[in-house]
Amino acid sequence: MSFSGGRTSAFMLKQILDAHGGTLPADVHVCFANTGRELEETLTFVDECSRRWAVPIVWLEYDADAPHHTRIVDHAIASRDGEPFRAVITARDFLPNPVARFCTAEFYAKRLIMRSLRPRYLRPQVPVAGSLHIIFRSTGIL
Repeated sequence: MSFSGGRTSAFMLKQILDAHGGTLPADVHVCFANTGRELEETLTFVDECSRRWAVPIVWLEYDADAPHHTRIVDHAIASRDGEPFRAVITARDFLPNPVARFCTAEFYAKRLIMRSLRPRYLRPQVPVAGSLHIIFRSTGIL
């Protein structure tokens, strides 16, 4: 489940928890994709939801040098000065715009998909989400 740090994401997460006796089902994992441009209040809210509801929320950031260009962070070390956003713009060499809206793919879809799949599930490439190629045999999440 993608958790944006907003009210709707929190509401949906709480609904899932309530529907399952206050715990997250074993096959549901929560990820927060930090662009480094979120408000401090948003970062604190994500951390607080995780602590209050005893739900592990995996914090992900774009990192060009990390495997799958994704690193795992937490509230304490999450980027706050736009570093992941700047890194994607540098790698792409242009800004997102109405014609080339790469933010969702770069910051959310790729981070969440790659985090949910382990290398041991790899097989021949299957195209997913346009130019993104995910390779997997099973979803074996986390």
